Amino acid sequence: MDKLLYLSQINLLEELPMEELEVIDKISDMKPVDKGTTILSPHNTNRALYFLKKGNVRLYRSNENGKQFTVDILGDGNIFGETSSFSLSDDQVFAEAMTDVYLCVIGIDEFEKLIEQNPRMAVKFIEILSARLKEIYELSEQIALRDVRYRVLSLLLKLSEKFGKRNKEWQTIDIKVTHHDIATMIGSTRETVSAIISQLKKEGLLKKTPFHLKIEAEKAVKELNRNT
Repeated sequence: MDKLLYLSQINLLEELPMEELEVIDKISDMKPVDKGTTILSPHNTNRALYFLKKGNVRLYRSNENGKQFTVDILGDGNIFGETSSFSLSDDQVFAEAMTDVYLCVIGIDEFEKLIEQNPRMAVKFIEILSARLKEIYELSEQIALRDVRYRVLSLLLKLSEKFGKRNKEWQTIDIKVTHHDIATMIGSTRETVSAIISQLKKEGLLKKTPFHLKIEAEKAVKELNRNT
């Protein structure tokens, strides 16, 4: 894989000229990570920034009883991790590869120097962090104030917007998430989520194809708006 091409496709780095990408190329390591690997955990003291070229990574927290709560799911071109100045996760978050992934890793000292030399990158970094926090706040509000059907439908619509493609009224969800994954994101149980998804399929809001789950986007938006 062409590392420079990879770096140019990362959201944070896409506007940088080639000479700056070449600098990042020299201070970073690229590596493949197998599905199921824990990339980041509260027990890992090796702080760094992780640039996700390809694949999906799940960020989650776990309580003392081992119950998990999924904070976010990241796709191609995203970043996670922390430095001394910025953090795109906290020290209690785990990062797990949901698929085989390609990562580029930059140490905190190298990244701090990079930010100092490139204020534009610092601004872009803040924009990404702000968008991530907004999503987390919105999800937290839904968990606190909405019923489970609303939360399931809203999450599936968001995943389709984040990872899917639109074809007429249908929008694909191009990421494999289990009913358990969905339950951990909305504060419910797998059994409840399964029952709601079955009902949404019967009502024509969702349908399963050999490769994707699809959502009838306009109908989903109308239902969510009715319950706002």
